[in-house]
Amino acid sequence: MQQRWTIKTALSWTTDYFIKKGIDAPRLTAELLLCYVLGKDRLYLYLNYDQPLNQKELNAFKELIKRRLAHEPLAYILGEQKFFSFSFKISPHVFIPRPETERLVEVTIGILQKEGFKNPFILDWGTGSGVIAICLAKKWPSSTVFATDISLFALKLARKNAKIHKVNIFLLCTDSLPFKPKVFHIIVSNPPYVKTDVISTLAPEIKYEPREALDGGKDGLKYIRYLIEKGYYYLKEGGFLILEIGYDQAEAINKIISFKNWHKPVFSKDYAGHKRVVAIRKRHG
Repeated sequence: MQQRWTIKTALSWTTDYFIKKGIDAPRLTAELLLCYVLGKDRLYLYLNYDQPLNQKELNAFKELIKRRLAHEPLAYILGEQKFFSFSFKISPHVFIPRPETERLVEVTIGILQKEGFKNPFILDWGTGSGVIAICLAKKWPSSTVFATDISLFALKLARKNAKIHKVNIFLLCTDSLPFKPKVFHIIVSNPPYVKTDVISTLAPEIKYEPREALDGGKDGLKYIRYLIEKGYYYLKEGGFLILEIGYDQAEAINKIISFKNWHKPVFSKDYAGHKRVVAIRKRHG
């Protein structure tokens, strides 16, 4: 007799299977994949445990399970990712936003509040899916936000996310800073900061993400150096360069900074206690 698959039995079997295969958050992953297949939310699953799944639904669920077992990131499978309590569209053309990057947004908002910048001009360099730029535009409506990226696919997705969240941001396809000097109050970025030879040692999910969003060169500091050097010219006096950095890069960044041009950097820790965000203020005069 053929097994009768219900929401409950499908979730139970998949959770156990994910545990055996070492998949992170096995129960949550199973629930989110089944929600995607059914077009329902997680509450629906719990309220309808005994609902049978038809063959079409089972086949679709199995295909998603296979993709996750191949270590394809859940965000790419579902096509979305939560960030800063908002939901954003995600594709394999962009880096998946991490919880650590929420600290970058929090620090930036904290500086905006403390400094009281009126109608600030903000640049998000390397915007990807646009999450940083969009969150800042939503949380600081008086700001004018520019966002750049080298990928047209990323900018197209960022534009879509901006439309969904009903904010206006100015998007430019460039890897440089094609702006007038001293125009921005804040330049913010989550630049590539992983050492080239470390990338191959990271979790298998990483191979699905754009390498150019990860690779920070031999020492991981290629783009951080660039932003410290070039960002100085595009910030107003007293403006801030705010960067996400590697957990072990704080000391190296202290050595890169010219204290003739910048004040002493202020490092903020992530939820794991690592120095993850650096804010550097441009000196006056």
